[in-house]
Amino acid sequence: MRVAIAGSGDVARYFAEELVATGIDVIVLGRSAKPYFENLPGIQQVVTDYSVPSLVQALEGCTTLISTILEYTPTFTDVHLKLIEACKQSATIKRFIPSEYGGNIEEFPDQPAFYAVTRAPIRQALKDQDELEWTTIACGWLVDYVVPSRNRWMKEIGDVFAIDLAGKKIVIPGTGKEPLDFTSVRDLAKAVVKLVQTPNWVRYTYISGEKSSWNDLAALILDKYPDMSVEYRSLAKLEDTFQNGPDEMTRLIAAYQIFSLSESGSLPPAKVAAHRQQFFQGIKFRTPRDLVEEVEQHPDIIV
Repeated sequence: MRVAIAGSGDVARYFAEELVATGIDVIVLGRSAKPYFENLPGIQQVVTDYSVPSLVQALEGCTTLISTILEYTPTFTDVHLKLIEACKQSATIKRFIPSEYGGNIEEFPDQPAFYAVTRAPIRQALKDQDELEWTTIACGWLVDYVVPSRNRWMKEIGDVFAIDLAGKKIVIPGTGKEPLDFTSVRDLAKAVVKLVQTPNWVRYTYISGEKSSWNDLAALILDKYPDMSVEYRSLAKLEDTFQNGPDEMTRLIAAYQIFSLSESGSLPPAKVAAHRQQFFQGIKFRTPRDLVEEVEQHPDIIV
């Protein structure tokens, strides 16, 4: 089996590692070659401009395309529509996973707020065709930021995630009691590997390491790093920042923080449990505490 990954960033790195570990050949598509993929058995990099002809050529022999592209501009939508068209033109691609990896979009399709603009056209394009099997993945917050940067491939994202170890601060939206689901990127990757080997996908696939809250996560981190500062931001303050923030990044961070208060970051427990049984048997989904304890026991590990 050969699987293609669109995007060659941090999430793609985990996906490629886990796919290759199960004997699946991987094609990584990117606008430039990345040193960390060079000379790795089972992984081939293809540089593309994301035009449809370039993609069709790159996808030759692949059965599934998984997107890990993250963009906040119309480029995100444009590239994904080209990925879909290339898959439809491909002689071998039969399945596609768009880059979602967020909350409960089945019930909250416009959270975070910018999703309504950048994701909606992609979802509609997939619904309007019948050549490709596809699924969107809901996994809540990617939680690797609870461990130091040396123990993860994921780069620092500052206030986007409530726990900022590098900045020694915790910025909690709302009361911090709101339920949220947290999943490690590697466990997400293992789940995606299972999916590409499993028939009969569903429209929305639910994955979770643990349902918890920002307050619970903060308590876990403060026990290990007691010098972290803690700040709470009210919904009213976040809404004002989202509307009137001084720059695009400030407004984007506020959108992510409002997402935590909207209930969309909390996945339906019955569906999570059903999909574990249906698709993901054999995977140990780790909790945030599991990640922290793994690093304590193995200081050089990449979780």
